[in-house]
Amino acid sequence: MIRRAKYVHFFLIGLLASACANHSEEELVDCATSGLTLAVDNQANPSGCGVEDGTITVSGTGGRTPYQFSLDGTTFQANGAFSKLLGGSYTVTLKDANGCATTTDVTLQVPSSDLTASAETTMTTGCDTNNGSITVTAEGSKTPFQYKLGTGAFGDNPVFENLASGQYSVTVRDADNCAQVISTTVARGESGVTFSGDIKAIIQANCAVSGCHVAGGQSPNFTLFSNVKANAAAIKTRTGARIMPPAGQPALSQSAINEIACWVDDGAKDN
Repeated sequence: MIRRAKYVHFFLIGLLASACANHSEEELVDCATSGLTLAVDNQANPSGCGVEDGTITVSGTGGRTPYQFSLDGTTFQANGAFSKLLGGSYTVTLKDANGCATTTDVTLQVPSSDLTASAETTMTTGCDTNNGSITVTAEGSKTPFQYKLGTGAFGDNPVFENLASGQYSVTVRDADNCAQVISTTVARGESGVTFSGDIKAIIQANCAVSGCHVAGGQSPNFTLFSNVKANAAAIKTRTGARIMPPAGQPALSQSAINEIACWVDDGAKDN
């Protein structure tokens, strides 16, 4: 029985190493040096109050094609042309095939309207929590104002709570049905996830194993913190998409994937 157990143990180790050695994983990319750039090519203000005919056109360079574009950070499209827009401030996001992203802000003015709006946010605390908030302040002569978050319904409350970190779109409407859109981001606060206490063990157990990301194995060598940090954004993207670790190795748990994302979003610190 002992001899059989040892045989199974060494067989599994050999199978794992073979899976890593035979797996061709694309080179990890440091998004900070990818050269991904987003440019505003054209913008047109809406023709009047409450009229949805504004446009924004953007394009991308650098990084790796194909590109994807978004106005809300969630719903992406293959081209950089956005139409049927109200007045307001928009945050346009460009994402490339490596999962790297960059943003730029664009403001569309509404003629003959004195409605203005701004937003303040509170960041989330902890890992994978929904305790952020957005508070909207509106000014103008056509009161009362109404507010909605994303595609939700309009209401009288300018405060939106229990939000996850991320990009949001808030619309403010006055009594003349003139509307302003505000793009704002709920930041992620420090999660409390550490490299030494949480992430290192995940990397060593699933990535920096024989035949994979170790000295003499597949590059980069993830036994070195500097290499893990340099590839942190790509590690987050690939683990989140469940394409890392490669086929033939046990899949990461969702809690491990969340911890990696939190650590990367905290700045991939050596803590």
